[in-house]
Amino acid sequence: MELKPIIEVKNLHFSYKKHPVLAGINLELYKGEVVSLLGPNGCGKSTLIKLILKLLHGEGTILLNDKSIKKHSHKEIASLIAYIPQYNNTPFNYSVLEMVLMGRVSKLGFFALPSAHDYEIAHAALKKIGIEHLLDKAFGQLSGGQKQMVLLARAIAQEVNIFIMDEPVAGLDYGNQIRLLELIHELSKQGYTFLKTTHYPDHALLVSSRVIVMNDGKIIAAETPHKVVTKEMILDVYSINVDIITHDLHQRCVPIFQKNN
Repeated sequence: MELKPIIEVKNLHFSYKKHPVLAGINLELYKGEVVSLLGPNGCGKSTLIKLILKLLHGEGTILLNDKSIKKHSHKEIASLIAYIPQYNNTPFNYSVLEMVLMGRVSKLGFFALPSAHDYEIAHAALKKIGIEHLLDKAFGQLSGGQKQMVLLARAIAQEVNIFIMDEPVAGLDYGNQIRLLELIHELSKQGYTFLKTTHYPDHALLVSSRVIVMNDGKIIAAETPHKVVTKEMILDVYSINVDIITHDLHQRCVPIFQKNN
């Protein structure tokens, strides 16, 4: 039986006023994948995410579980997709547990308070991510890496299987970047699906099932990481020279840094 995509984008176009941003985008996302969107600033990665989440409206077709995104309410989308933004600054200093409980909003009726069951799910999400020791901490006082872990726990508390992440490692120190990538990899093995934007070819090589490269509002490559992240692609998209090396079965992208003596 043919595997069906859970998200399918067909011939998608979008412009801000008269400035074209996306031109003829086609992509598919399947269960359990980690798909990395790679490309320079301004190529349309974040705009594509906003269109999939129905935060913007473009021309073309976006299907979520075989149903047009136009026919999904925002609450329905939130019951299927968890969005983890690049930055999260809350106006109020909620506790970590309160932040994770917010993932239950799409499951509750208007003015409904979280039940004991909702609290159980929030605690289980914190335990799954390994940060239950932070539950009483103030979210605003956490490090960038801890905040990303809390947002991931909140997404799990939504009881969805699709996570969309916009630059998830932005602002994180090196250790937290790698820990977050390892967590994404582990969750994908449990059946969770990730679509994430990144500026790091190394990160795309480390955890992706597929890499989609965007440039000038178009997809120029979409394949397995080792077929996409090449010296030629990096030179074409970023105008720098690199070597692609293999270490411990993992490929790495190493820039050729030229210094003048």
